[in-house]
Amino acid sequence: MMTEISADLGRVLVIGAGISGLTAAAAFGQRGWRVDVIERKPVIDDGGGVGLTLVGNAMRALDDIGVAERCVEAGVPADCINMMRADGALLVENPLPRLGGPQWPGGTGIRRATFHSILLDAAIPVTNSLRCGLTASEWFEEEDGIRVTFSDGSHALYDLVIGADGLNSSTRAVLLPDVKAASSGQACWRVAVPRPEGLDCTHLYLGGKHGVAGVCPVSEDLAYMYIVQAHDGERQNPERLHLIFAEEAEGYGGFIAQLLPQVTDPARVSFSPLPALIAPKPWGRGRIILIGDAAHANPPVLAQGAAMGIEDAVVLAQEASATPTDIPAVLLRFMERRFDRAKHVVEASLRLARAEVEHRTDLDVPAIMRETAVKLSHPI
Repeated sequence: MMTEISADLGRVLVIGAGISGLTAAAAFGQRGWRVDVIERKPVIDDGGGVGLTLVGNAMRALDDIGVAERCVEAGVPADCINMMRADGALLVENPLPRLGGPQWPGGTGIRRATFHSILLDAAIPVTNSLRCGLTASEWFEEEDGIRVTFSDGSHALYDLVIGADGLNSSTRAVLLPDVKAASSGQACWRVAVPRPEGLDCTHLYLGGKHGVAGVCPVSEDLAYMYIVQAHDGERQNPERLHLIFAEEAEGYGGFIAQLLPQVTDPARVSFSPLPALIAPKPWGRGRIILIGDAAHANPPVLAQGAAMGIEDAVVLAQEASATPTDIPAVLLRFMERRFDRAKHVVEASLRLARAEVEHRTDLDVPAIMRETAVKLSHPI
């Protein structure tokens, strides 16, 4: 995919075409940077996920690249979460704060494939090149930039390189070899299901045998069920995922009980440990910087995983465009704006995650969530 882009501000390489990488490509390209994107997979896709929730602060950042309204239109916006007893009885309609301002819903469930397509549509028109099946094999600093050699033997000079290559980042492995994701002590089951009538917002089931179970609508006809549980590292038999999921969901009522008989295909069920990571300052070296899951990751209890990567991309583009000829200053300002915010989200998510699986009653969960909401409502 090639298009002619003005190179007024400089040249940037984005490593990784996931959520953070595509947001960065759009944010930089729209500001007049010449952007190249490489993706190690042979195709650009959504990674096989079902759906996610875009909270208000994610929408505020997505508005910077002009796609927030489209995400709301394509998804299922809501300003509350229904808190349910494990048997399916309604406990309370819990309001979601509009963290991104009054114009954006508290949360928007959306299919991952749809969201990825929206980001790709925003990035392609302002991206100079987007190449799949390619990695950065090495790089070294020169007087006027950073030269990158690619796995096909080609090379190019850039003003800035962005490592947005996810949790298992090969860029981070070179820059910060001692920094690795750790287990949060949790794992998550997810399965796509038809959206049932009456499911207009996420339903969270509390008090059952697991920390949290839920059903989240992500489009007019699709939802996904999930169970978050304690995890000791044991692997699951991929041929029995649907059967094991049914066992784990036993005892839950409401939409979970209603939808469970439709879970008959193990290929539709995913089981994955939930990692945690916060890389120390700085998230890079010289003219190369990590963003998104390459730099920080957390359990999904606050629905902030995607939001943090989206914010990273937008903030980095803002700072780089303010002083494009002074990249060291750019990266210092970027870290000043991002580190404490991302660190708080990771630490708060871990505290809440452990409280869920340990069924703790001594932790003031509402206070942690209120404190986090206040921080995230502040401008990025």
